[in-house]
Amino acid sequence: MKPHDTTSSHLARDDGRKAEIKRDMAQTGAVLSTSETVSRFGSANAEYIKGYTGIDNETGQNFAKGLAGIAQHKVHPDYVNANLKQQAGFCAEVAATSRDNAEAIIARSEVRTARSDDLPQHYPKNHNVVDRVQILDGQIIEGSQTQMKFVGNPRQLLKDIAKEDGKFARYRGTRIELPSEQYKDAAQHCRDQAQQLRINAQHAELHGKADAAAKLRREAKNYERLASDVCDSGMTTEQAMFYRKHPEIATALDIAHTSHRAGGEGARYGAVIGSCISLLQNLLATAQGKQDLRGAAQAVAADTAKAGAIGYGTAFAGSAIKASMQQSGSQALRTLSRTNAPALALNICLSLGGSVKRFVTGEITESQLLVEVGEKGAGMLSGSMMAALGQLAIPVPFVGAAVGGLIGYSLSSLFYQSALDAARGAEVSRELLARTQAIESSARARIAEERLALDEFFAREIPDLCQETQRLLAAMDASTNSPPDALIAAIDQYGTLLGKRLQFQSMAEFDDFMLSDQPLRL
Repeated sequence: MKPHDTTSSHLARDDGRKAEIKRDMAQTGAVLSTSETVSRFGSANAEYIKGYTGIDNETGQNFAKGLAGIAQHKVHPDYVNANLKQQAGFCAEVAATSRDNAEAIIARSEVRTARSDDLPQHYPKNHNVVDRVQILDGQIIEGSQTQMKFVGNPRQLLKDIAKEDGKFARYRGTRIELPSEQYKDAAQHCRDQAQQLRINAQHAELHGKADAAAKLRREAKNYERLASDVCDSGMTTEQAMFYRKHPEIATALDIAHTSHRAGGEGARYGAVIGSCISLLQNLLATAQGKQDLRGAAQAVAADTAKAGAIGYGTAFAGSAIKASMQQSGSQALRTLSRTNAPALALNICLSLGGSVKRFVTGEITESQLLVEVGEKGAGMLSGSMMAALGQLAIPVPFVGAAVGGLIGYSLSSLFYQSALDAARGAEVSRELLARTQAIESSARARIAEERLALDEFFAREIPDLCQETQRLLAAMDASTNSPPDALIAAIDQYGTLLGKRLQFQSMAEFDDFMLSDQPLRL
């Protein structure tokens, strides 16, 4: 190969790598913009896994029943339908509780739902009135107690509750959760029955049956109360039976549905970040005369669509991965689930896909593939570190992490590109090449050490920094009605925490300085 051909090959490869780094930076921003979404919807998905297994691996709690355990209950051959319906009712309790808690997590609510069988400190096992309750800050919310009834004849059930001597009279005053298809007319039926009973009471009174009339009016009142107590369980009888017969599939469908919602939110965030990054890049290219405005507009539109797709895929898959990691039996995986790892793992796979494809097609050699893998691995590592810093500096749910991750990836790519240039120039010298590769390896190790040091710094310093920040803000709020020395003292204390001693400790010292010839120290 001629010298100029080699040079052209290097230039073409450089242009391709620069374009890929540019794509990776935008992709990293889009992926990290979904971190909060992945975390929130992943925790929601974890509720379905807990409902299926009957175990919360995060807390070590074992629930009274899980869908998998209920599905293993024996069915008597002479009472197949009756047994299945009863077990489907148990499944409905578990599945509805998982759904309620998942929705609460998605809505950022602190309220949680629990089955009474899982609260032995509050209720005996198989409580005959309360099936489910809502909890806030460890306390049961007053009036949140419900009884879930999945029966074939809902009107008979309502009658057994409303009648004075009814066998379910004990349910009065408790909210009754009915299957969705039965709830539709249950409340109206109760109101109709109450009206009819009052008419019957009037007739009884006309015939001199005062006691019977009084009883009918009491039952009418019970029906009126029941009309407001019945509520929708959010689940049909058919769905409850599906949970009983196919708990694995039903759980997978719940996770898929929630992950799809996460994907929709991730697509919006990814599109916002992707469009912002693309807009800046294309405006710069336009200003440099590399493309016209029309081409820039088309590029921004295409990049926005791609970022939205990446955001959807990352949030969808990441929330499912986060759920499995959060409920893993491994403490290490549960710890990783509380980081950006689920989203970043997908990002690394997406980023390395281009390198692997070029290696398979013969565009790059094995050594070049390893170099790119090293570069992108270092990029994702520092991107994660900078994402944490960015989130602290810009406390908006996704903007801070995205900007921080973008900066981290950019810096590491620039650094690694320099090492790559040195490696290319060292091809004629094995000794120099080995030295350069050692530098690259040391650089990756150094980034890992810095990441660990940063984590330790956060754990040690951030609580004090937050506390002192609150004190400083309080002093600033009070400064309008108090002498300035108090504010100066607060600022000095804050500066000391950051390793800086201020020149003036009071207004008197500042006045003396203004009358002197001393220099101002910044």
